[in-house]
Amino acid sequence: MVQVIDGARWQGGGAAIAWGGDAPDLFVTSAHVVTRKRVTVITPDGRMLAGDVVRRDSERDLAVVHAPGAGVPAVATGDPYALRPGSLVFAVGHPFGITHAVSVGVFQAVGALPAGFGLNGQGSRPWVQADVRLAPGNSGGPLADAEGRVIGVAAMIVSGVALAVPASDVASILSGVA
Repeated sequence: MVQVIDGARWQGGGAAIAWGGDAPDLFVTSAHVVTRKRVTVITPDGRMLAGDVVRRDSERDLAVVHAPGAGVPAVATGDPYALRPGSLVFAVGHPFGITHAVSVGVFQAVGALPAGFGLNGQGSRPWVQADVRLAPGNSGGPLADAEGRVIGVAAMIVSGVALAVPASDVASILSGVA
């Protein structure tokens, strides 16, 4: 996991995940974290690299950043649909600029939210729902199961419930990016 800074201010900062796939140095984050075309990626060893947003899907709140030379290992992914309600989950991010902070919570479900949750039409898509603390800076970071497999990309809190884009949906935004 890396930090992503949108411009020169932390207000636009968040987390990003080295997802792997066919192209190296690709990171998945939340679209609302990277509002500019050029961003700064900070690797776990403290290197600051220029990154380019190469794909954005505002409907799913996902973006792909390419940061050549990052050399960050890709995460292992898991299937949120295989989890049982009550399973432990972990959110990792940089809340309020505190790097690599971990929150522990409980997986609730994967499903669409009812109308009226203020998601601008996004509620009809499936979301990983968990009782885990997210704060500014967690967006774009991993939501992982007890085995450390990433099951979703942390996106937001709605009515006290943490929402993440299911890992299975991330493949669609990565298709064709190389």
